[in-house]
Amino acid sequence: MNRKKNYYSIVFGVLASILLLLAGGCASTTGGNASSNKTVTLAFPWSPQSLDPHGSDSWEVMRSGTGETLVKLNEELKPVPWLAKEWSQEDDTTWQVKLVDGVHFHNGKQMDAQSVKDSLLRSIEKDPKVKDLLKIKEIDVKGECELSIVTTQPNAAFISHLSDPSTIIADVSSLNDKANVPALTGAFKITKFKKDEELIVERYKDYWGKPALLSEINIKFVPDGTTRLMALQSGEIDGATDIPVDNIQLLERMTQFKVLTAPSLRTHMLLFNMQSPLFHELDFRTIVDQIIPRKEIVKSVMMKQGTEAISPFPNILAFGQKNEQKAKKSIEQVMKQNHWEKDKKGGWKKQGKAFDVTMLTFPQRPELTVMAEIIQNKLLDEGIRVHIRQVENIDEELEKGKWDLSMYSMLTAHTGDPQYFLNIFYHSKSQSNVSHYDSPTLDHLIEQLNQTIRETKRNELAMRAQEIIQHDVPQSFIVHPKTVFAIKKNLKGFVPHSIEYYYVTPEMNLTQ
Repeated sequence: MNRKKNYYSIVFGVLASILLLLAGGCASTTGGNASSNKTVTLAFPWSPQSLDPHGSDSWEVMRSGTGETLVKLNEELKPVPWLAKEWSQEDDTTWQVKLVDGVHFHNGKQMDAQSVKDSLLRSIEKDPKVKDLLKIKEIDVKGECELSIVTTQPNAAFISHLSDPSTIIADVSSLNDKANVPALTGAFKITKFKKDEELIVERYKDYWGKPALLSEINIKFVPDGTTRLMALQSGEIDGATDIPVDNIQLLERMTQFKVLTAPSLRTHMLLFNMQSPLFHELDFRTIVDQIIPRKEIVKSVMMKQGTEAISPFPNILAFGQKNEQKAKKSIEQVMKQNHWEKDKKGGWKKQGKAFDVTMLTFPQRPELTVMAEIIQNKLLDEGIRVHIRQVENIDEELEKGKWDLSMYSMLTAHTGDPQYFLNIFYHSKSQSNVSHYDSPTLDHLIEQLNQTIRETKRNELAMRAQEIIQHDVPQSFIVHPKTVFAIKKNLKGFVPHSIEYYYVTPEMNLTQ
């Protein structure tokens, strides 16, 4: 009898092992389940237009804690393993990537090398930015958990760029039916989405890593900063991102809240349209750049929650430009040398035509409109009239080309590396070069950066690129803002990060 029991135990164990192997992929144990049934409500300013993780809504999907990429950036903004457990470079264009074992998509399917390949290829197809970031020529499946990736050219930032949210790993088959939610790999899975209103996510019980402590998170989309503040005060929400800086002092006086800040990799800037008849000239870009009262803006608009910017990258980065700008010609000198004269009202005119320009701004970042008004007044004092035009979709308006100046804000090193921003914002062949800036010298420097592996040399090239940008002034860099969050004091595990899409984590929890 005992022999039979032992026999059946052995057979059962063998069958269980076979079934586990037949499940496919990189089978392993999962992180287990958490017992908490606590829920949290957060307020974010931006709503995704869809839940497609590949493309323009990928950042919002990542912010929900539902999506993951092969690589993540740590607090030092260095690439560390996430869904990829390790990688190596065979030659200038060939990378070997090994995947974490035992990862399941939210529909229960196993993540393996083939599914990762399919996901990366779809992200490249859906988003031109990913094609530019990764420069992938081919992907070969080398095993259940291993990929060989060949790039079209040396791409030294390849691993860092795998942290871009547009490369979120998804089960591609789940993205074909718009009626279904995407099957991703994060600690939370999507249960409900109503565009411009809310996104509800719940703990994924079969998560491969440390299970989420919260059972559910309700993300409300509240574009107005004052409304987010009121929701906090009323107790409707437990935390909010992108708190307007003029609300900080009020919140700090309220004992139930905690204000958190993080140095951002974002830069608030003023764009020049170099196809504008006026700002085609370096002299005119330079005098506007000189007039911008950066210290005043940091103090009065940003409430000291930021630092003055003289280049696209903040100096918290190793390649951030730290040199002070040199004094330039006076406005009077520049205008008279270019044959402009002042009229009786103090405005500059040439052949009867006034120096009048149009500046765009947009409501989603209200501090930019305040900055625009300050710059407008400073320029008016110097005889230059600026007409501010607020638009709903700033990127669409920039493409139309009917503008001279525009306020803008961008994460300039969202993968912790300078290569991507320099390529898309400054290379003459880039469709995202909204200022229409063309510098063969800078193009050559950027192409050299793309192929340089050694970090110290890359930093040096990035610094040299910024010196060229500072000289040519295709944009005026105004401030590197801090990101401001407000949470209830009993919300634990919310850690501000310089990267603006690591908001929801498994460690978040509510205490009594």
